[in-house]
Amino acid sequence: MTWSKLSRDPGGVLVDALSTRGVRLSIYLVIAAALFPSSRFILALSLLVALAVVWGREYRRNGSRKIHYLATAVCVLVVAFFLARADVRDVDELRLARNPWGAGIELVRDGTYVGQGEGYRGPISVQVQVKNHRITGLKTLEYPDLISVQDNALAQYKNQILATGRLEPPAQPALFRGAEATLTGYATAIERALSAGIPNYPHYSLFSRIVLGAFIGIAPDRVALNALAILFAAFLVFEYTLQSMLIPGTGRAINCYNCATCVGVCPIKEAEGVQFPMGLVLLTRLGDYKRVTELSRYCVGCGRCAAKCPIGNSGPLVISAAFQACFNRKKVEELEQAQGAAT
Repeated sequence: MTWSKLSRDPGGVLVDALSTRGVRLSIYLVIAAALFPSSRFILALSLLVALAVVWGREYRRNGSRKIHYLATAVCVLVVAFFLARADVRDVDELRLARNPWGAGIELVRDGTYVGQGEGYRGPISVQVQVKNHRITGLKTLEYPDLISVQDNALAQYKNQILATGRLEPPAQPALFRGAEATLTGYATAIERALSAGIPNYPHYSLFSRIVLGAFIGIAPDRVALNALAILFAAFLVFEYTLQSMLIPGTGRAINCYNCATCVGVCPIKEAEGVQFPMGLVLLTRLGDYKRVTELSRYCVGCGRCAAKCPIGNSGPLVISAAFQACFNRKKVEELEQAQGAAT
């Protein structure tokens, strides 16, 4: 694809891009990353690996330079990551002398502050009131974890903070599910709230926040990982359905019941380990048109499968549509290769 084609026919370029599985999977990854920020690193790594595999094949097949652009982008991301990590390390060292823990409450100005930390099941938000360099009020704004932890370990910790007027590390909690993660998230929320009241408190640079927040974020929890697994299964079902709908003539492959009735009447029945014609219909549904084209030479085009299929699917018609899709894709690749050689 050239920039001139994009300027002449942006709609056609968009349709061509959406008919490519790699582009669609990239869109799925972006949507999942927006829904689950804690999974961004896993999704970004998956996208880079997928692009490396696909563009590596294109480089070996026609000398495409996409893999070079990907390598450059990876190098830029690696350099940006180490620069951001260096900034984070320097800021963390400065924060050691200005943190609100223990006697550090003397640095906090009077006022009411809000902070958030990550608990066992999600974010915990608190509101902290400071007066005369003492914590005089502590209110929980958001709490998704277990009530048993809130009524026991968390209540004791809250009473301890209000009694001493300062933030101290929590004691070892009782054996409630997720109690340790809940206490850690609660203490982190208080720390972040108090930090907002410290003058000239060190902060990470905008560059570091963008790099680490956009590509890494927080560590994924069980909820995010389980949701990703469910979304992956849903995306696969949607993707294989959409693939056949986007390629003219291959949509009938979606209707296949896998009943193998067509296999029983086919004079070929099997070739190169693939059942005929059902195997070719399923390969078409998956979008493997090249393999369908390779196996199409075995089909005699008798049409017996269409007569026996419960929904009237015709193996030769599906094979012909897949063959045409492969032929069209090959022509586009040859045109792009010729244009690349000309430039």
